[in-house]
Amino acid sequence: MTADLRWTAVGQAADWTDNTGRLCQLGARRIGVYRHQGQWYALKDICPHAGVSLVKGPVSEMTVMCVGHGWTFRLDTGDIEKGPGGFSVPAYPVREVNGVVEVGI
Repeated sequence: MTADLRWTAVGQAADWTDNTGRLCQLGARRIGVYRHQGQWYALKDICPHAGVSLVKGPVSEMTVMCVGHGWTFRLDTGDIEKGPGGFSVPAYPVREVNGVVEVGI
C-alpha cells in the first residue's frame, strides 16, 4: 500500500532527460530511477545475472537493457522482457511532487 511507504527525495525532475536512468542510493539499496515517455520508474539497479548496473544501459520501449549481456527488463514491473525466463528485479513506486522525484520504499 502506498500509504505505508516511506518516500525519499532522489533529485529534481529537471535533472533527468527522457529515456535516461540515474543511480540513486537509498540506504543500502542501489536503485535506478528512469524517466521514459514522460513517466517515472524505479528498479533495483543490479542485474540478477552478473551484477551489472542497469542504469548504464539504454532505455526504450518500456525496457532497460543490461549492457553486460543484452537482457532487457520492463521498467514498470522489473520482469525480464528479453532473456531467459524466471528473472526479474524489484520495482519501486516513483512520484513527482513539485518538481522533486521521490521513490517509495
